[in-house]
Amino acid sequence: MSKDYSEIAYKHTRFFVEECGERIAGTTPMNKAAEHAVEVFRSLGMKYIQHHFQVPVCRTEKSVVELISNKQITPLPHTNVCFCTDTPEGGLTAEAVLIHSDVKKMGVIGEIYPISDKCIKTDIKGKIVVIERSVLMDYPDIDTYKVLEKYKPAAVIFTTDESQQGIPYVYSNFEYREAQYMLPSFIMNKNDVNKLFSQNDKVILHVELKTQVQKKESTNTIGVIEGTDKQDEVILISGHLDSAVSSKGAVDDAGAIGTVMALAEKYKALSDKGVRTHRTLYFACWSGHEPGLHGSKYFLQQNQDIYKRIKYNINYDIIGMATPYSITYAGVKDFEAIFEKVFEKCGSTLDIFSGPVPCDTLNLTSNKIPSLTMSNGGFVWGHTPADDMKNIDKRGFDQPIDFSSELINYLDSIEKIPQGYTDDIEKQLDIYATRYGWDF
Repeated sequence: MSKDYSEIAYKHTRFFVEECGERIAGTTPMNKAAEHAVEVFRSLGMKYIQHHFQVPVCRTEKSVVELISNKQITPLPHTNVCFCTDTPEGGLTAEAVLIHSDVKKMGVIGEIYPISDKCIKTDIKGKIVVIERSVLMDYPDIDTYKVLEKYKPAAVIFTTDESQQGIPYVYSNFEYREAQYMLPSFIMNKNDVNKLFSQNDKVILHVELKTQVQKKESTNTIGVIEGTDKQDEVILISGHLDSAVSSKGAVDDAGAIGTVMALAEKYKALSDKGVRTHRTLYFACWSGHEPGLHGSKYFLQQNQDIYKRIKYNINYDIIGMATPYSITYAGVKDFEAIFEKVFEKCGSTLDIFSGPVPCDTLNLTSNKIPSLTMSNGGFVWGHTPADDMKNIDKRGFDQPIDFSSELINYLDSIEKIPQGYTDDIEKQLDIYATRYGWDF
């Protein structure tokens, strides 16, 4: 009887979510999850790599957003942006001004929300700027802070998009925490913001933020199955094991690592039977993704010999729901024909998009390594407590495992995996990579 690899993926996902819980990189629950990955690789008799690195951890000591109206103080639902600067002691009280950002599509998942001079139509000096956008799709937005600097606002509130359920935690770039342009920053639900401004002629807010940032150790865990005659070339299969603040990260991204674990077991079983791949397979469980893609970045920086061997990356981000999947690729147009051949093999199709995805594949751009990111649609509670096991369905692993298996087999069978990007993709990737310092 053949193994049910979707069931295997589901069980690993449940362990990460229910036994480990909120897996902030640099904390004990994340370390427990990484050790489970090690135990899986060890039990399969696989070689594995443990890569330790320092990651910033942000702890919020005080976060306040209050409406001051008719001498009444009303607390407003919000989260704070991790790694932004704090307010002065005691906070600050100021008028809030609503401004609208532009929007630029970057593939199916990626969106950026640039602020330009034309977006700022009133005096915002000393005021609290409320920016309408989809905050979960565009962080850390260093460019916005740089534009706002010359107008000298006191603080920023970003909004979610209208479909977002709950208020997510997002992150500024830790490396720019002390930059002159950095501002105290918060997040509110867009629907709450619209109500706030529709019911008040003049919105006065009090905001206060105090955080503590420390460097802690975290771990990447990578399982290895050596290839045969092309063992110096690597196909990387990856997802991130850490979760965002407040979230158990079931769909984002424990389901991805459940998929990685199931595929590792599948290909190790084939290897043990003598059915070995030509190329070496790496099964990576990244940590430090949420605070700025630190884990994959540091691993590649410190293991240049491995980095130079990677020829393709199959990445997962938002996995495990029984909803339609799509793939967003960075590479040459040849890959669209490759995907169509893989669809024929696995008997199902996926929507194909090209462009960058704000995830660990960005750290491969300096070597122009082709990649794809596979994602569920309809994910509206990212980075919130609602991202738990109730959203995971065992059937949600069928397509990722089937498609990935056929793609791995196809890529392994061809003489040369096409390298590089189209000009259009390269330009879009450069926007992400250079603005956030994720390229190297």
